[in-house]
Amino acid sequence: MKDNNTERRVFEELVTATKILLHEGILDTFGHISARDPQDPNSFFLAQKLAPSHITADDIQRFNLDGETSDNRPSYLERYIHSEIYKARPDVQCVLHSHSPAVLPYCFVDQPLRPVTHMGAFMGEAVPVYDIRDKQGDETDLFGGSPSVCADIAESLGDQTVVLMARHGVVNVGSSVREVVFRAFYLEQEAKALTAGLRIGKIKYLTPGEVKTAGQLVGKQIDRGWDHWSMRLRQAGLA
Repeated sequence: MKDNNTERRVFEELVTATKILLHEGILDTFGHISARDPQDPNSFFLAQKLAPSHITADDIQRFNLDGETSDNRPSYLERYIHSEIYKARPDVQCVLHSHSPAVLPYCFVDQPLRPVTHMGAFMGEAVPVYDIRDKQGDETDLFGGSPSVCADIAESLGDQTVVLMARHGVVNVGSSVREVVFRAFYLEQEAKALTAGLRIGKIKYLTPGEVKTAGQLVGKQIDRGWDHWSMRLRQAGLA
């Protein structure tokens, strides 16, 4: 039997996450975040097709793992990014698609996006890139608008936490909404730091051992980040 209170808490967390990501400059007009239903792993929640600043808990729709819903309100075309990742990765409980500004340049250059501080250890040794041209040619709209394309995005993601979509944007995943918000914020920070470092001198990247050990430590600080960004919302009168 469904617990409506649990469902409502997920909806409210998605709304708060959206507000945080907007306020911290990671989401723009076209990004979106979803969460797997904790009571039904074959379903996930994602807002109806709206500008993120307009989303409330009443706008959340339920989808199956084929990206389909019985809700007749408009849905994001890119919902298949979410559905195909949930289908491929049973461990993933939240998916975010954004056009994170500092990360975007790494979607169209040959410089890999790699972690340069402890806060980026979750990225692994380098962030994978999905390139739609590999299978679809060079006359696409660069969108994740079909299950087949999004299955390829999920394949490129593999078992990692982030994948870049060439010439388009970013997909973050994690085991909770809070974890994905944390990762999205620090992915943006790592991209800024790497870009700045490349202007100064030769980069000393994290070693595989540092990626593993620092990632375990920093991964325990997720709630502190959420509490900080939530307070910033309240202080700005946006909560």
